[in-house]
Amino acid sequence: MEQVQLKGERLQYQLLTGTGPAKGWISLKASGKDLVVPVKEEEPSAAVLQPSSGCRVRWAVNIESWAPKRDVDGDEFQFLLNLIHPETERDQVMKMKFWEDKKRALISRLLVRQASASALGLSSFGDIRVKRTKGKKPFLASPLPDLAEGPNWNVNVSHEGSWVVCASEPLAVVGIDVADSSRRLNIKGEPMEFRTTFSSNLTSVEWSEVDAAGADLDRQYEAFSRFWSAKEAFVKARGDGLAFELGGAEFHWKPIDGFPEGTAYEGKVLIHGREAPQWRFVQHRMQGERHHWTTVGRGPLADIIDAHGEFRNTLRKPQTAFSAEEWQEVLLSESPPCDVIPVSALVPSESMEAYVQAGGTPWP
Repeated sequence: MEQVQLKGERLQYQLLTGTGPAKGWISLKASGKDLVVPVKEEEPSAAVLQPSSGCRVRWAVNIESWAPKRDVDGDEFQFLLNLIHPETERDQVMKMKFWEDKKRALISRLLVRQASASALGLSSFGDIRVKRTKGKKPFLASPLPDLAEGPNWNVNVSHEGSWVVCASEPLAVVGIDVADSSRRLNIKGEPMEFRTTFSSNLTSVEWSEVDAAGADLDRQYEAFSRFWSAKEAFVKARGDGLAFELGGAEFHWKPIDGFPEGTAYEGKVLIHGREAPQWRFVQHRMQGERHHWTTVGRGPLADIIDAHGEFRNTLRKPQTAFSAEEWQEVLLSESPPCDVIPVSALVPSESMEAYVQAGGTPWP
C-alpha cells in the first residue's frame, strides 16, 4: 500500500496490490505490534551516473527534496547555474517568475548536460554544446557520441509537480513526459473542468477508459493524466509539440509483467486511426508516488519535425539502415523506471570539489 497522509498513529492509504478496500485508514500498531512498516527506498548507486551509465538513461530529480540556502541568490544555486552554457540558457532559467519554476528549469538543463556527458564519457561540461530546435527540443550539437555506441543519440526532459525527468536513447528518437495527476485542483483548491477543457485532446475510446476508472473524479483525472503524459511524450519525441493535434493520437495499454498491479504499462499508438508499429511507449508510476506518471516514447527518425535540420544532422544512422526486425528490437529494448538521483549527481566530477565549497552535498 501507499501512504496518502499520516496523522499520529493513523495512516491513510491507497492499495497498490493485493485484496481489500482500495483506500481508507488503518492503525500503525495494535497491542504494541507493528501492523504496517515503511519500506525504505534504496539510495541511487553511483553506477547509474556518468560516465558508466552510457547512452541510455532514465533519471528523475525530486525538486521538493532540494532546498539550497538563500534560494536563487545562494552560492549553490548560482554555482549550478554557471555550469550551463550558453548564457541565453541561464537567462531562461532566471526569467522564471516563481522559485519552484526556476528550480525545474535549472535541473532540466543540468540533466540534459549530464546525460550528454554520460554518453560522451566526459567528466566536464566544458566542451558540450547543447542547442534547441525551432520547436524548442534540446539536442546535443557537439561533440557527438561514439558512432558504434550511439549513432542517433538524443535526449529529452520534462518537469511537472515534484519531478524533473530525463531520458536518452542511442538509436530511436525519444520523448519523455511526467504528469502530476494531483493538478485536478488549481492553486485555489478549486476543481478543474478537465473534461470540458480537454475534450478534443482525447479520443472517444480514451475517454471511455477514463470513465472506466470509476465515479471518483481523482481516479478519472489520474487516468486522463496517463493519456496526456503519453501524448506529450509522443509530440516531444517528434519535435512539433502542441502543434500536433493531440486528439489525432490514440493510445492503447497493457500491463508490464514483473511490476505491481497498476504501476507499469506498455502502449501502442494509432495516428489518425492507423496503427504506428514503429512507435512504442512505456509508462511507470513514479516510485513511492501517488500522483506522478512518467511516459517514455521511442519512435522512428522519419517522424522527426525539425524545421532547420540541425538536430536531424546529428543523427548518423538513417531509418533505412534498419530492417523491420531490427527496429522492433530497438523498440523492445529495456526502458526501465527512472533512477531517482539527487541534484548533486548532476554536477560533473571535475566540478564536484568546487560545488561542495559552494555549499553543495558531494556525490557519490
